[in-house]
Amino acid sequence: MPRPPTMEDVARTAGVSRSTVSRVFQNGGERVSPDAMIQVHEAARRLGYVHNLVASGLAMRHGRQLGLLIRDATNPAYGHLHAEMNRAVEAVGRTLISVTAFRHDYGTAEVEGLNRLIGQRVAGVFVGTGVTAAEDLVETVTATPMMILGRPNTHPQINSVSYDEEAHGRLMAEQIAAQGHRRIAVLTAPLLYSRVFDLRMRSLVQRCEELGIINVPVELLPVEQGVGRALDAAREEALSCIVCPVDYVALELLRAAAARGVRIPEEISTVGFDGLGDGLDLLGLATVRLPVEELARQAVALMEELLVRAQDDAEGPPPAPHGAGDRDAAGEGEGEQLLLTRHSPRHAVVAGSFVPGRTLSAAPGHLRG
Repeated sequence: MPRPPTMEDVARTAGVSRSTVSRVFQNGGERVSPDAMIQVHEAARRLGYVHNLVASGLAMRHGRQLGLLIRDATNPAYGHLHAEMNRAVEAVGRTLISVTAFRHDYGTAEVEGLNRLIGQRVAGVFVGTGVTAAEDLVETVTATPMMILGRPNTHPQINSVSYDEEAHGRLMAEQIAAQGHRRIAVLTAPLLYSRVFDLRMRSLVQRCEELGIINVPVELLPVEQGVGRALDAAREEALSCIVCPVDYVALELLRAAAARGVRIPEEISTVGFDGLGDGLDLLGLATVRLPVEELARQAVALMEELLVRAQDDAEGPPPAPHGAGDRDAAGEGEGEQLLLTRHSPRHAVVAGSFVPGRTLSAAPGHLRG
C-alpha cells in the first residue's frame, strides 16, 4: 500500500522549500508570494495531499500567540525587553502574552508563571529570567517550543539568544584599567539571585586579574547594606572604584555616597551594567548597555524557525535518501547524526557597548599602582 504524500513531496513537486509549504498551510500563506502559493496548492491537489490539521494544531498550539515570562518588570532591563519583544512579535503578525515574576522570588513564581503561559495554549514561549535553572525549565515544557532570553545558556535541549555577559565583564574591566585603577571593590551576589550577575562579574574579575587589578569582593545583599559595606571597604582598604553588577545597584551606591558626603568620582569611581534606565545620561553613570532591540529581533526570528520545524516534524520526517534501506551500521549512525544536527539547539549571543560617564574617571594619584 503506497504511503500518503507528505509535505516534503509537495515541496519537491512545487519546486519550493519545505518551510514555504509549511507557511502556506499553517499561516495562510504569510510571507509567501502569490505564485508560490499557486504552485503549492496545485502540487497538493495533484498529489492528493491533505494537510494534517491535528498535527498542525499540536505544533502551533492553536493560535498566533507567543508567551513571555519575565522577571521584575520594574527593572529597566526587563521593561525594555518586554517592550522590544512586543514590537518584534507584532512585526511577524503574532501577539504576546506575558507573565511577570517578582525580583525576590527564587524560582517558584517563575515555574508557576511558565505553567500559566502554557495553559494559555501559546505557540511558543520565551523565558527572560535569570533564576530558574535550565534543567527545571526542561521538565516544565515538553511539547511547546521554548527559548531562553538574555541570560547565559548552554543547555543541549533549549534554544537561546543571550547577552554576551562574558564580553561585557571583560569590556568593563578594560575600561577600569584604562583609567589607572589597580584596587577595586566588586559587589557579588549568590548564583541563585541572578545567573546573569554571576557570569558578568566572574568575567570581570578574571579579566582584572589578567590586567593586574586587585579585586576585593563585597557581599551585595541586601542591597541597601551592600552598598554601605562597599563604601566602607573602599575607605578602609584604599580602593578607587566600586563595580556594581547592575545599574539600579549603582544608583543605590550614589545615594549612599551622597548621604555620607563621599564625592564621586573625585574620591571613588563606580560603574554599573544594563544602560537602559531613563536619566542615566543625566547622572553620567558609566555602564554597559544591553543590546535589547537586537536580542528581541533575533529571538523572534529564531522562534519562527522553531515553529516551522515543529510543523515539519508533525508532518513526519523527510523521506530517506535512495538506498537508505540497505545501509550498514555505519550508514545508520550517519543518519542519526544528521537528525541530531538538524535538531540541535542554537545558542546565539549578542554583545552590547560601553557607555562612558562621569562616574568612572582616573584613579586618584595616591591610589594608583
